[in-house]
Amino acid sequence: MRQKNRRKPTWVYRTRRGLLVLPALAFAIYVWPNDAESEPESTQTESVQTTDRPYTIKESRAVEEDETVRYEYDVVVHGQPDVETLQAISHDVIDEVKHRDTFQAALIQYYDHEAYIGTDSPLGQAVFGPGGDWGLAGTVAPGDYEEMTFGWQLREKEWDSQLSEEEVRVWRAWNDVYETKASDHPDIRSRVTRTISTKYGIDPEDVQQIVLKQNVWAAL
Repeated sequence: MRQKNRRKPTWVYRTRRGLLVLPALAFAIYVWPNDAESEPESTQTESVQTTDRPYTIKESRAVEEDETVRYEYDVVVHGQPDVETLQAISHDVIDEVKHRDTFQAALIQYYDHEAYIGTDSPLGQAVFGPGGDWGLAGTVAPGDYEEMTFGWQLREKEWDSQLSEEEVRVWRAWNDVYETKASDHPDIRSRVTRTISTKYGIDPEDVQQIVLKQNVWAAL
């Protein structure tokens, strides 16, 4: 489910997670007609499109609070990167943005698909700041990058569980309707599922499985 309010994470250094066994889910492959609906308005302040790098900075925001300046960057990565690759990309992102932005800490949020921007980042996050800590931004001067290091919350993904383009599209439609309803009705999720089922001509059970698949993908 998309969460509009971004959480400010507590930064810790990465440790490898143990093996987690989940029940196998079966998903059918569908082909849906072109959706004429427009994409929701973006809050991005800048979008950088590239074709020759393993990532694209899709959105950036200045966060000014308590006389400190922080930046948030939403980055879509291409391919199926492991944690070490994401760490290397983190260095490249900071090398790029520090020439145009002046900050005391930066948050990089990693996504495997642009549709997920605004939700919890499925691939994890990295902070560049004093001690690798977002909360210590006020202890350094803006642009004093030599006093900053990385803190990591990155995920080693099971790429076989990644959603297909068609599944992402159905999930996005479901999530957009769910957010629009903004209802506490106990049956709201089922109602949204039926709406999307009718729109795309898919069984409600298949819509539910796609939503569940995205929830698992985002969490692990």
